[in-house]
Amino acid sequence: MSEIAKTKIIAEIGVNHNGSLDLAKKLIDAAIASGADVVKFQAFKASRLVTRHAPKAAYQQTKDDSQFAMLKRLELAESDYSAIMDYCREKSIEILFSIFDVESLDFLVDNFDVKKVKLGSGEITNAPLLLAIAQRRCDVIVSTGMSALLEIENALSVLAFGYLNLHVQPSMRAFKKAYQTAQVKALLKQKVMLLHCNSAYPTPLEDVNLRVMDVMHKEFG
Repeated sequence: MSEIAKTKIIAEIGVNHNGSLDLAKKLIDAAIASGADVVKFQAFKASRLVTRHAPKAAYQQTKDDSQFAMLKRLELAESDYSAIMDYCREKSIEILFSIFDVESLDFLVDNFDVKKVKLGSGEITNAPLLLAIAQRRCDVIVSTGMSALLEIENALSVLAFGYLNLHVQPSMRAFKKAYQTAQVKALLKQKVMLLHCNSAYPTPLEDVNLRVMDVMHKEFG
C-alpha cells in the first residue's frame, strides 16, 4: 500500500505584519501555536507593482492615500528577510514566499537559496515571472483563481519552456512546443503544484467548486 502524503497547512501571514518585524515574529509564533506546517509571506517592492497614483480597491478604503503608499507601508526591509528566515529556522517551521516581480525572486534565490515559491492568481499570466521562476529551477505553487483552463495551460507551457532550458527565442509558439515535449509532463509534476483558489474572501459556499481539482488533475496530470 502506497504511503499517503501528509496534508500541509500553510498559515497565510501575507502583509499582515504591517511592515513590522516584531509583529511578523508574533504571527509566526501564532502560526506555530495553531499547528501550521508553513508560514507564508509576500515578497515585493511597491515601486515594481503599481504607479504612484494607482487608486485603491473599494475594500482597501481605510485611509485617504494611494495604492502605492499603502503597499510601501507593507514592505519588508531587506534586512527583515534575513531576520525572519533565522527566526523560522530557530522555531523549526518552513517558510514560503509569494512573489510578484523578478527582482524579488532573484533577491530570495541569490541571498537565501530559496528553492520553492508561490505565485498568486494575479500573476498566472505574468509570463516573464513564470519564465524566471523556471529558469532559476524553483519549484512553484501556482494559484489559479479566476483562471480559465487555457490560461493554466499557457502558464504551464511557459514553465515547461523555462525548466527545459531551451536556447531559442521565447514566444508563445515556443512555449506550446515545449509543453508537448515528451519528458516535460514528469518534470512539471515534480516541480509544479496547481492550487485551486477562489478569489472571493470569504468564499460563498455556492462558489467553492472543489471538484475543479478533479478537472485540473484530469487536464494537466
